[in-house]
Amino acid sequence: MQNRFILDRKENILFINFADLRIESREQVDEFARIVREAYRAQGRRLYAIVNYEGTEITPEIIDYYGEVIKELQDRYAIRTVRYSSNGFTRSALRYLGAAKDLESNTYATREEAVRAIQELESRSIADSKATISAMLNPRRSILGKVALVWSALIAVLFVVYFCVTISINDPQQIATIRAATITTMAMLVIAAAMTGAVLFFTLIKPLRRMEAVARRLAVAGVFEPVEAKADTEIDRLARALNEASAELRRDIERLSGLYHISLMIGTGTEVSKICELLTRKTARLLGAEMCVILLYDERDQSIRAQLPAYGIDDEKVRLLRSRLGERSLAAFVFKTGEPYLTNDVTSDSHADNEAARALGVKNVLAVPLQAGERLLGVIDVMNKESGFVEEDRRLVTIFASQAAQILANAQLFKQLIVSERLAAVGELIAGVAHEVRNPLFGITTTLSALSHRLEDREAVRPFIDVVMTEVDRLNHLMEQLLEHSRPARLDEVVDIRGVIEEVLGEFSAQAREKKITVEFHCAESLPGLRLDRRKMHGVFTNLLDNALQHTAPDGCVRVAVEVVENGRAEIEIELSDTGAGIAPENLNRVFDPFFTTRATGTGLGLAIVRKTIHDHGGAIAVRSEVGKGTAFSIHLPVQR
Repeated sequence: MQNRFILDRKENILFINFADLRIESREQVDEFARIVREAYRAQGRRLYAIVNYEGTEITPEIIDYYGEVIKELQDRYAIRTVRYSSNGFTRSALRYLGAAKDLESNTYATREEAVRAIQELESRSIADSKATISAMLNPRRSILGKVALVWSALIAVLFVVYFCVTISINDPQQIATIRAATITTMAMLVIAAAMTGAVLFFTLIKPLRRMEAVARRLAVAGVFEPVEAKADTEIDRLARALNEASAELRRDIERLSGLYHISLMIGTGTEVSKICELLTRKTARLLGAEMCVILLYDERDQSIRAQLPAYGIDDEKVRLLRSRLGERSLAAFVFKTGEPYLTNDVTSDSHADNEAARALGVKNVLAVPLQAGERLLGVIDVMNKESGFVEEDRRLVTIFASQAAQILANAQLFKQLIVSERLAAVGELIAGVAHEVRNPLFGITTTLSALSHRLEDREAVRPFIDVVMTEVDRLNHLMEQLLEHSRPARLDEVVDIRGVIEEVLGEFSAQAREKKITVEFHCAESLPGLRLDRRKMHGVFTNLLDNALQHTAPDGCVRVAVEVVENGRAEIEIELSDTGAGIAPENLNRVFDPFFTTRATGTGLGLAIVRKTIHDHGGAIAVRSEVGKGTAFSIHLPVQR
């Protein structure tokens, strides 16, 4: 890889050849950065980099990290990158990176054009900053030149006065006295001028030139080195003001860069894990914090759960960051209140989980809610800033959080849509197959029926015919379920969900009594009507209740609870739980898959149909289970206002 980097010390240019290279791992990017840093140290000063991107490929998984590394090299070492390519890669991929400064002006078609552009830029910079003695003494360009002009004029006036006086005097002794006095005065004036110039140079000109250098470095995105200001003179106060303004400008540039980069992700359907990696890294680096994590609300168990990956936290520790809304934690507190919160002393904060804070080594925290419109998605936590968090940090992270929430909401929506489209496609396929299979099944059934009437020894062949008929009926039932799975919901009726559930409970009451299972039904007093497909929703609760009764032992309990909740929108939550055998952990993520079943006589389509029906109603269903203790299905259906 080293041979792709060539440092031209004379021109102060690092030539980087990425032509026809595929960049696909962080290790590659880290190696690039190491070589660039070594070149910077070898040169001992700021340098330019010219990169050839002809035929370069960067995998989507690594493009964000690549952009971050480029930006770090620019910020820390003032490495000005110029690019050339003719395949369109630069303007498409690198604009997405958000790492380039003024892409349109530092991207060229050929290497020669890039070199000429650098030479012109360098020559302008040198010409503008050249500090020759003639320039410093030029009254039109320098304060020092103006002061020198004043002193020169004063000495000239003194000389003219001396000349005029000596012309009018004839006494040699008086002339000698006047000459001595004039020479002494002129010597004192020269000394005073030199001292004035020195004081002016070291107390005014030199600091001003350092300030000018700072401003020039800022203009070319160079490294910011503050002007030294120890005293309390006007110049020192000006230097401190410039330092503060420069630091704030760099922070603003960093913020805008971060917001720009984040905004580019809106509407791209990026995966949640990729979004979390980008946001946590940018937020932590922007604030100078050690750790950052995004926690999202999990409807299945009403908890706040940390997302992988997080910045500065091991994955194993991230998995431990989870708390229910009723438990003590800053994330849960911020999610419930919907307001940002910061504390610079976690150990004494009444809202913090001290045990989790000790496990992670957390000293101070800034937590901001992630809210997209009226929907509250979760919380972003920034932790361990050396100087402590301030209100400005709260304001900045709130801005980032609003963008982040929209991106996360879009990602979840896209995922719900990589599911709707898949279910729709599967549904169409299933419907077609079911229709094609049912026709021959009908023919087989009719033929077997006719055959049984024509055979002379009916009793001898009846067992065989019964077996075939049973299997045909089973296939026919499977086809019915497949067709049910493929049929879209008809949401043209406003239905009282309580009535649907009570109807299903009534149908299973005899079975529950026979198994000595207690069935409890708890429902809010007032429920809004829902626009539902009554027949399909009846099938949902029939399937769930049948499963619950099948897997619950005698003297067990099945409980159905219905209530109205607010999760950024009004929803009806229905939870159906049992005290049955539970679901094995390895099967928990497969229960909604078509044809997955652990029952000998099951088709494995029941819960798949349930999930599709809930999804068609704009809702969500989740399951949680513990072996030996039972299972709970949680359904959320939106209330249309």
